[in-house]
Amino acid sequence: MNLRLILLVLCLGGNVLLATALFRHGSMVPNPTDSSTKKISTTANSIQAAQSVASDVAITMSSTETNTLDFQWSQIFAPDFALYIKQLRGFSTPEPHVREIVIGAIDAVYRPRRAALIPPQKKRDETKFWVRRNFYGSQSQMSKEQREQMRALRKEETELVKSLFGADVYEQVAKESGNNTGIDWMEKQYGFLPKELREKVMEIEQDMNDDRQEIYALNDGDYQGQQEDERKLEKKYHDLLAKVLTPEQLTEWDLRHSQTANQLKNDLSAFDPNEDEFRALFKYQQALGFNPYRDSDSGEQPTAEERKALTESRKAAESELTATIGTNRVSEYKLEQDYAFRSLIDAGIAKESVFKLADMKKEAESAANKIRGDKTLSPDQKNEALAAIRAETQSGITGLLDEKQFKHYLNQGGWWLNNIAPKPQPTPVQ
Repeated sequence: MNLRLILLVLCLGGNVLLATALFRHGSMVPNPTDSSTKKISTTANSIQAAQSVASDVAITMSSTETNTLDFQWSQIFAPDFALYIKQLRGFSTPEPHVREIVIGAIDAVYRPRRAALIPPQKKRDETKFWVRRNFYGSQSQMSKEQREQMRALRKEETELVKSLFGADVYEQVAKESGNNTGIDWMEKQYGFLPKELREKVMEIEQDMNDDRQEIYALNDGDYQGQQEDERKLEKKYHDLLAKVLTPEQLTEWDLRHSQTANQLKNDLSAFDPNEDEFRALFKYQQALGFNPYRDSDSGEQPTAEERKALTESRKAAESELTATIGTNRVSEYKLEQDYAFRSLIDAGIAKESVFKLADMKKEAESAANKIRGDKTLSPDQKNEALAAIRAETQSGITGLLDEKQFKHYLNQGGWWLNNIAPKPQPTPVQ
């Protein structure tokens, strides 16, 4: 067996024992502002306990020559994390494992401190099915001070890890684990910002999230009050971001984080836009007057001139949207805003069939309106003609959808068929 492999296994195993000893015998609390070469403050008992556990670890290696090697973890472990890293590297431990071992040891120090901030959960009586459940997690039950302490603790731990391994340590860990999600997510959400601004923006977002937790706690069960408080909260922090970012950067932030963007992402699941289309639709939605950061506290209604200006701006926005993404894609976008049609697409119905169905609806409703406006027809003649339109339209729809899909469509939005003419009743059996 390879000696270095055995010692590496010992290294990993010893770290588990080290974490256990630290958890049981106290906290080794580092000061992230100190130089990485300074020893991290800890109690003598914690160090002795960790070393006592580590000293019990030994391995015996047998070979064809029956050689024996004794090894003690205390030869590598050090309560000073910087020295610990140095000795692991001196032992030829692969760098990914050095990070795993030390980050795990740091987590073992901070984990009990984080847990101490979380209030004990009240035991639920699960037999009371009528009792409202809190879906916002344990942090919504924490006080504002506790959330601030939790955030400071996490920041302290993160800064310590970065001071030991470099600012990009978490990106390295993600790469080594074969999971690039963290890196891709950061670039997707903040790649438009210079690195010196990212931390500031993320701090503002964290403040907003902390305040949102306070809203959840205060508006327990009051959904309407919660929505209004959230709107005010987002406007407040959007204004703060506007002081930090340029107008172009703020637009990029809105494209990734705003309510408008998040709603668009949800509504465009079937539309599947490319980046240019998404940007154009985002701009279009803003022009329609949907702005979650507007100040509506006054409750004043727009004047006639303001309504006229809004109508004109919407027409201009739609013309610009058509010029950008094309007439067919605009039609597709509008169609997919209809819940009944989008539910068909989400159910796996081919878009071509859904578009044909939409054309049938438009033609049937147009023909029905002509019949209703024809003064030369008697009421009975109108009803007969409308029934014929319904029958012909329904026949065309059943040619596109199978029986199950047709029933699904009727339940989701096919009510317009009944508006053309009531569903014919079966002839009673004599």
